[in-house]
Amino acid sequence: MSDNVKNLITFKEISLSNDLLKNKKDKANLYDLEVVMDTETKLVHLNNNVDSKDLFNHEYVYDSSRSITMQVHFEQAAISLQKRLNPKKVLEVGSNSGIFIKHFPSDSSIAVEPCSNFAKLTNDMGIKTYDEFWNDEVCDKILTEHGAMDLIYSANTFSHVQDLDDCLSNVDRCLSSEGTFIIETPSFLEVLKYNAFDQFYHEHHSYFTYVALQNILEKHRLKIYDIEKYKVHGGTYRFFICKSSYQPETDTEKLVQYYNEEVEYGANSFDIIKSRIDIMQNNMIDIKETLETLKKDGKSIVGYGSTAKFTNVMNMCGLNNNHIDYVLDTTPLKHYSYIPNTNVQILPYNPNKVKDIDYFYLGAWNYRTEVINKESDYLKNGGKFITHIPKVEIIDK
Repeated sequence: MSDNVKNLITFKEISLSNDLLKNKKDKANLYDLEVVMDTETKLVHLNNNVDSKDLFNHEYVYDSSRSITMQVHFEQAAISLQKRLNPKKVLEVGSNSGIFIKHFPSDSSIAVEPCSNFAKLTNDMGIKTYDEFWNDEVCDKILTEHGAMDLIYSANTFSHVQDLDDCLSNVDRCLSSEGTFIIETPSFLEVLKYNAFDQFYHEHHSYFTYVALQNILEKHRLKIYDIEKYKVHGGTYRFFICKSSYQPETDTEKLVQYYNEEVEYGANSFDIIKSRIDIMQNNMIDIKETLETLKKDGKSIVGYGSTAKFTNVMNMCGLNNNHIDYVLDTTPLKHYSYIPNTNVQILPYNPNKVKDIDYFYLGAWNYRTEVINKESDYLKNGGKFITHIPKVEIIDK
């Protein structure tokens, strides 16, 4: 590491969050998870990470369309951006199941998706999708075949990128002179506020504040001209980015407000971040102790949602099938697999079996409102949820 990169925490032998096991006896691939901070750019990121091709491939299981919350969010995003920006040509980088890009005309919209199972899905929907990683080669193809883009959109994928310089260089090449590059990414400020240690995982290579992102963009003749904040994924920034030479209408006061909020909290301070991680570690201990106490009392505990975050909680807290009986999930690709390094199986969600469970561990805590509304009868009949955001809590109503 260079002199300006400092270690925040290293989680030892953590499984890949979406690397589910087909059989109970299969051996999980375990890797250290080293979280560091570049004190020059203020970017928090991973060091010595796993190769991207091992993280995002034809066996990738996360499907954004499985959440009603995300379906609504991306439909509203598409409508809002069409109204505000009126783009003639649109590119989505990391299109997953297509729940954003499908709201744009297919003859003027394209996508890039390195996970071939999802690239096939959007190609079958009539959206030209390049089954490749975002790089020089695919950028060349897009410029040759389609020209520069008026809107480039990347939701919850920019944080996956391990070579930001290469990525942004190609964004600059593919973006039209008055085009907008939209990044939606979890707010690192919210990660700190809510002690969301499970947001640290191999797929999430970088953790962005407004300050850190602007520092990185400047090297590539790009700038932030607007920010919106949304509740999805525990708190998400939507950054509006353009070429430095373009002068769109900008609410400077609003940007200063976001800057001040981060500075006042200490979201760009190594020492403050380190102190918040200490709190996260204490929460990890509380989680395990809470579950062990409930199991001693003979309670059944079932995971609700086999999310990447829940895999992290299991691995980081040292949990296994002695703590969690099994997990229920609505994603068919995950059914009957096992969470790596835990011996905990993922079963199809069945509303008829919910009433027999004493406690659900809310693996999908970022969909808390949606889940609580969905399971209101379960709670009325005495069922309980466990969450760890921002600290261990029992939800009984």
